[in-house]
Amino acid sequence: MKNPFLFCLYTFIFLFSLSMFIGNPVYSQSTPSNKVEYLYPANKEKVFVETVDEFYQALRDIKYPVHQELYQRYKQKPKQQQRHLDTVLFKEMHNASVNFRGKLLFNEVEGLNYITFDGNILRPYPDIDTNYHLTVSPDRQVYFFYSFKDTEKEFRGRYAIYDVETKEMVAGGGTYMPKSPNH
Repeated sequence: MKNPFLFCLYTFIFLFSLSMFIGNPVYSQSTPSNKVEYLYPANKEKVFVETVDEFYQALRDIKYPVHQELYQRYKQKPKQQQRHLDTVLFKEMHNASVNFRGKLLFNEVEGLNYITFDGNILRPYPDIDTNYHLTVSPDRQVYFFYSFKDTEKEFRGRYAIYDVETKEMVAGGGTYMPKSPNH
């Protein structure tokens, strides 16, 4: 060959591939379990007297210790690293098209998507796949908040899911989507 570097590279790749192919296999010795262990187990039978509006106000007042700790960590970060506080502790959007507050089971969250059209395709928001969040039982009570503003030019939205029992945020996020001109 004209280039010794290429010859060495091809030889290395071949030998490495060969060693991977004839290497020793690794076998797992764990036994599969039919029972799923959730970090947040089902609690749909428990009674919680706090309403969703009371929780939202407590969240805004940073009443619970878990939210106080989160707020303290937020304040300790340098200004450049601080996200907007409303993404850390959910707050409804000003002049929103829809503000939703609900206390429901985690598996019911998927059914509350809003469909918006960005000029090209229909998009659901928030597109939450409850099967993705394997730490939360589908029968777990949660507070679900979402707020969005849908105009002809843009779509802005944010959502948060808080556990009713522990008051911790289970999932959350926000989006901004500019819309294409009229087609």
